[in-house]
Amino acid sequence: MRLAAIDIGTNTAQLLVTERDGRELRRLHGAERFVRLGEGVDAHGRIGDAAQERLLGALREHVRAARAYDVDHFAVAGTSALRDATNRDAVCAAVNDTLGLSVDILSGTEEATWSFAAACAAFDDLSGNCLVVDVGGGSTELIAGTNPARHHPSYPDAITDHISLDVGCVRLTERCFSAQPPSPTAVETAERTIDAALAAHPLAVGPTPTVIGTAGTATALALVHAGPDRSSTALHDGGAVLSRDDVQHWRKRLLRRSVDEIRALHPAAMEGRADVFPVGVLLLDRILIHYDQDRLRVSPYELRHGLALRTLSEPSPSA
Repeated sequence: MRLAAIDIGTNTAQLLVTERDGRELRRLHGAERFVRLGEGVDAHGRIGDAAQERLLGALREHVRAARAYDVDHFAVAGTSALRDATNRDAVCAAVNDTLGLSVDILSGTEEATWSFAAACAAFDDLSGNCLVVDVGGGSTELIAGTNPARHHPSYPDAITDHISLDVGCVRLTERCFSAQPPSPTAVETAERTIDAALAAHPLAVGPTPTVIGTAGTATALALVHAGPDRSSTALHDGGAVLSRDDVQHWRKRLLRRSVDEIRALHPAAMEGRADVFPVGVLLLDRILIHYDQDRLRVSPYELRHGLALRTLSEPSPSA
């Protein structure tokens, strides 16, 4: 079975084409389009017409690419922006009417579950406690688990606790930063917002967890740290590791730079995210501080891989 998984996020629409190989997935094709679907959702509560048109254009490209691989099934899911938008039903109807795709809007729990599964699937040595951190555009998922490697390929069975925070890099940038580089006051406001969200939602992590970063902010930071010549494909060979000092180093640098200066650090990794990247790294920094952890392991797999795993765990779908 060949599957096209599409993750409709607050900032991006991501495609992953995989092929079932026994109990495993073989990656055939991946693509990412920046749509900024969540633009203005925090302030106005709805997805704008321009954002919807960007989404339809991106999905049209994804469908065309997936069809070239003769996929048997599409699994399409939306996250924070669609969860929060009052006109989500109209947007999903437009996607279905235009492209014939049915969009499953994930709850925070579902998003956390399959982000965790994706992040863990990249490694075969995860034992003991772990904490998966998924910094999205509209929300941040924090998922605690124990001994994921023992649960392969049913990684959700390893989950022990999770929280979904309504703080993400797009949402907080729109809310706190009126200019870039931001003022010290704006940075302090963002920090207080993050810290308050973490304090209000305690998570049972357990001692000495392995902290795993998944999705755009973590992978982009790993690429920026490695240098402008490092490609995203390099992360698929074991991921990457960042120290808390590394994260804080980039947090300080990014918050002193303009959007153009940030984009120049790694043009490929910063495409479509340079303006929200500083807040994403700020979120990673505050999370490491909150849980007093010194190391961030970066997984090359994200929610779209988790959507494929979810489909793999279900009875064979019809085309």
